[in-house]
Amino acid sequence: MYRPPSLNTLRALVAAARHRSFTRAAEELGVTHGAISHRVREVEERLGEPMFERQGNSMQPTLAALRILPTVRQSLELIASVFPEPPAAGHVVLKVAVLPSFASHWLVPRLAEFHESHPGIAIALDPRMDLSPVGPQGLDAAIRYGGGEWPGLVVERLMQDTVFPACSPAYRERMGIESEQDLGRCRFLRNSWQPWTPWFQRAGLTLPEPADSQPYDDAGLLLEATAAGHGVALVRKVIAQDAIAAGRLVRLSAIEHPFEGAYHFVRHPGSPPARTAAVLAFAGWLKHRLDGEFTGAKLQHP
Repeated sequence: MYRPPSLNTLRALVAAARHRSFTRAAEELGVTHGAISHRVREVEERLGEPMFERQGNSMQPTLAALRILPTVRQSLELIASVFPEPPAAGHVVLKVAVLPSFASHWLVPRLAEFHESHPGIAIALDPRMDLSPVGPQGLDAAIRYGGGEWPGLVVERLMQDTVFPACSPAYRERMGIESEQDLGRCRFLRNSWQPWTPWFQRAGLTLPEPADSQPYDDAGLLLEATAAGHGVALVRKVIAQDAIAAGRLVRLSAIEHPFEGAYHFVRHPGSPPARTAAVLAFAGWLKHRLDGEFTGAKLQHP
């Protein structure tokens, strides 16, 4: 009988990819460096492809790893949401649907801050791309990106995202990119929902819409492929800022183009008072956090 990799194996793969280090992954999971290496090797043997390649002191995920990591992360998060820790007395657990890219690249690294300020509220994230039901028989709330027209729900606009070109530091150096005019000799990575042409026009470039690469449906996967040095991509400001701050990505132009739609916080108007109070606390923190990072501010051009 076929058996998929164990949860410990998948956790090891995700931790190694997140830290870009087997040693730091081992410290997080409380195991040895050798145990991480063994579990990564198990995945490589099953798929017949390497999962990491060394670049300096960093272990960078390969394109094969980048293809499977979003699904593995989402699967682990979904399993965790099915078996949450038992709530303490007076403890409220909110189940919130969220886009996987927003969850992994922006929300999760900041969620501990919310828990510290609201110890009686736990957030169980449900990463998904579809419009899952919000209400008494479904989720407590959702963070969606779109036009904001969801009948029967209370919708609060959080912010609109923008896109701009970015690549890895190594790719920028290899291609000698100094200005927007140098982008014509680069390989363009594509998102299924965001064509390059509007940004080209805003930047005054007469380049054709790229078509020589397979588009990425997930913005987080596109970001990871870009950070791994596969080319230049239009990345979203919200989910790219941590990678830029960490030096994994470099911004190639100060010119931004609006990404159609906006982030919205969605809740059901008929929730019980105690849950409504917890939902509003989370919505307020989320809005305050996003406003503090992005309202009236621009990411710095390198």
